[in-house]
Amino acid sequence: MPDELVLPPTAEEDPKTPEGGDGEGMEPPSNKRRNYDHYHHKDGPTHFCKVILAPKLECISMPLDFTKHFVAVPTEFKLRNNTGCSWKVTVKLMNGRVTLDQSWATYAAVHQIKIGYMVTFKLLTLDTLKVIIFDDDGIEVVNKCGKHDEAFAAKE
Repeated sequence: MPDELVLPPTAEEDPKTPEGGDGEGMEPPSNKRRNYDHYHHKDGPTHFCKVILAPKLECISMPLDFTKHFVAVPTEFKLRNNTGCSWKVTVKLMNGRVTLDQSWATYAAVHQIKIGYMVTFKLLTLDTLKVIIFDDDGIEVVNKCGKHDEAFAAKE
């Protein structure tokens, strides 16, 4: 007869067994809170999205609830898309809102962003946003933008 497999007691069976592994006495870093054995940053949201409603895409403003957590606003953002393209866009403060301004219209034209499209932005670093474009059917747009105008393309 084979030996019986003995499993360690669960936290309910033995209250001395720590839940979530050997994290006994482990506290989350000061800017995080613990919830269900993982941590959440208290710094603020890292994503926002915009549905394109206007035919002219001169600039695009960021939501106040997204930017109010910024310690400092960069003078430009590097936009990275799903095909490896990086693009520099100048940032301006317009009517109290952080706005992607100079070269955003060119970026939108080169990447064929149209009315009804949804564009998602994810903050990767303090000055870099990951951009994903969805068409009016909700399908991710994956198109190579070809060679960039040297004035706008971000150097790696």
